[in-house]
Amino acid sequence: MQKNIMSRTFVLAASLFALGYANVSCKSTGSMSKTNMSNTSNQTTYMTPDHAEKATISTVSLGGESGEEIKKIMADFVPALNENLQNIALVETYDEGLLITMNKGNIFDVNSSMINESAKEDLLRIAYSLNQMPNTFVLVGGHTDATGSKAYNEKLSRQRAVQVANFLKSSGVDEKRLLVDGFGENVPKFSNKNFYGRNKNRRVDFIIVADNFLRENIISTANGGK
Repeated sequence: MQKNIMSRTFVLAASLFALGYANVSCKSTGSMSKTNMSNTSNQTTYMTPDHAEKATISTVSLGGESGEEIKKIMADFVPALNENLQNIALVETYDEGLLITMNKGNIFDVNSSMINESAKEDLLRIAYSLNQMPNTFVLVGGHTDATGSKAYNEKLSRQRAVQVANFLKSSGVDEKRLLVDGFGENVPKFSNKNFYGRNKNRRVDFIIVADNFLRENIISTANGGK
């Protein structure tokens, strides 16, 4: 199962490249590019996120009129996402994509990539939401706390992303939409100085961007159907 998801990401990268997009910053997928274009305060401290995930969105943003149209389409998804994912995730719009950050620390145990049973209901809600968002790619980004070495944490975070991607696939999300990446300990959303923060940093986030069909359609419309 893990091999299937990982190999599929290369197919997706190649298909975006064929359309003229390049340099999506995905360590486990190669590169794709574009051309012409809370607990109480003493328990958990919310941290300013690293820009790695948002940079991933920016590197595949079209810009111009086409980009503005994609932004509108993505914004239309937000109300339903907020309604369905309240209490389990934070939904942000950024550039021409969306970033969904899991904010409940019940997904993984320390030093483990196995999904806890208590997290599966939340991930089912994620899967349901993703299936209401046609014509999008989903990058599952795995994360760790700051215990262990950076090299080990990067590997573990990717394993976590693969496990969640496989769970989403088994829950009805089309495998062709799924990519995976591991950010290790580099994008802490909470303080690693206490148990509650470390628990929440052992998470997965979801980066949502327009797929090939949507991009082609918008570009074609902008060019008068040519």
